Amino acid sequence: MILNQVENYKKKLVICVPYRNREKHYKIFFLHVKNYFAYDKLDKYLNVSIVFTEQNNNKPFNLGKLNNICFEENKNELDYMVINNVDFLPIFADYSYSDNPTVLISKGHDQHPIKPSSKFINKLKQPNIKYIFHGSVLIPKKIFESVNGYSNNFWGWGYEDSDMRERLIINNYEIHYRQGLYQPLLHDNLGWNIAKNTKIIKTPINIKNNEIFKKNWQDKNYYKKDGLSSLKYQKIKEEIKFENFREGSKFIIKHIKVDF
Repeated sequence: MILNQVENYKKKLVICVPYRNREKHYKIFFLHVKNYFAYDKLDKYLNVSIVFTEQNNNKPFNLGKLNNICFEENKNELDYMVINNVDFLPIFADYSYSDNPTVLISKGHDQHPIKPSSKFINKLKQPNIKYIFHGSVLIPKKIFESVNGYSNNFWGWGYEDSDMRERLIINNYEIHYRQGLYQPLLHDNLGWNIAKNTKIIKTPINIKNNEIFKKNWQDKNYYKKDGLSSLKYQKIKEEIKFENFREGSKFIIKHIKVDF
């Protein structure tokens, strides 16, 4: 990003941080991004709202639906959106505007341990960055709306990100990739287990969501029926945790609790 691209700094950014039952991660992420956007050489000039979107029920976690809710609750206050997992801390990143959907993380996304290992090591092969769309991803408002947001139908772990990538590709949106270093926080990879013979195997929820993904995309127009257009939820609470205006731009941290 070139510093004299003033128009980029006028764009309004909402960073959606979906989560549940990660109080330790929440506190670490909150303090980290508060300092990051106050002092980073480039991103401190952005108009940014960070929105922690908490699932307040006992159903399986639904990341796609939380992303859609975050968008709906803030769509009048954003030009583009970043989905940033609560367990990925930006160290060297670029949150500036792009006309294209963009993966912001290139290093760090592969560093989650696998159950039952408790050590902070990665036992999976390094994924090809060209085939992922998760961790920290940017989507312009118009594109998010045109692909009908995320799917609401993936519960538990995985494939809502693969589904979004497919939505972008089928609508001929070119995905861009930036160099971004993130620090992952210790958390089990819920899509994989280590069997007794040390073989890495998929978890049942991973297998189920993979089956849903394949079935859905037998119909190339299915995404038009599943997403923002079919979203139903209840907002339970909203509060501003931090607010600051600096260098002519705003910086807000909000927390919303939702049920569905």
